[in-house]
Amino acid sequence: MNMSLTSNIIGQTDLTDRRRLTADDITASVSDVYRELAGLDDLRPGPEVDGLFARLVGLVLTAPAETVPAVLNDVEIQELAPRLRALCGRGEGELELAWANRIVAGPVPRDELARFPYLGNYRQLSRMEIGILASALPRRARSLAFVGSGPLPLSSLHLAGDLDVHVDNLDRDPVALAAGARVAAALGYDALCFREVDVLDADLSGYDVVVLAALVGETAEAKRRILGRLARTMRPGALLLVRSARGLRTLLYPLVEPTALDGFEILAEVHPVNDVINSAILARAGG
Repeated sequence: MNMSLTSNIIGQTDLTDRRRLTADDITASVSDVYRELAGLDDLRPGPEVDGLFARLVGLVLTAPAETVPAVLNDVEIQELAPRLRALCGRGEGELELAWANRIVAGPVPRDELARFPYLGNYRQLSRMEIGILASALPRRARSLAFVGSGPLPLSSLHLAGDLDVHVDNLDRDPVALAAGARVAAALGYDALCFREVDVLDADLSGYDVVVLAALVGETAEAKRRILGRLARTMRPGALLLVRSARGLRTLLYPLVEPTALDGFEILAEVHPVNDVINSAILARAGG
């Protein structure tokens, strides 16, 4: 699953006003958005849902840097943050599923994909990750597992095309997995494989590269458990790319602490300053 809460609204945001916001202003606004999202019957795309997520992403991306520590240390924010991340995960899933169905049903699927409002954001994230991977691969990767590929596997398509690598898409959600397979087939990526499996049960020892999506493991403890499993089972020398977040972006996606990567050698960390939400950590499996 990819970052679909990235924003294409930055050009519409009054950055001058945002910079005048205090930590109290941001805390109050985030709390308001959380309460409104939590009160909705469902999070399928629509004017109200889209507007709330756009407001949240705008706050996260444009908050003055000096306000971030106070916002994250606020007691109310610390209490609601796990529930807010869960809502963001649900919203992303609904958005991706809606567009997956729309792309497959379109008379020309690639034309329908071109209408996806976050396509550029997905591409930005993929280019960042492909650059990180290419700098560390001693040779062309033969196989890549994308864990948590979701219903709209655009990252997998970019990785398969740009790295010329075989990609297996893994997800424990059968509905998301089936939607992703239909999208790949509709866009002409018939060679991609899709397997329903929980990462804690998956055998990833045969892959040169493993990518762990941001929403795989929604808590710090769950992330540690998954990363511990990967450290024990990945082939020594294989590369792991983990999506994380930093600063207020951790209100949307969970933070991956470097200490959770015990058993791996951390090679690089990249934290975007543009409208891409996810950070990326690249590590090499030990023996």
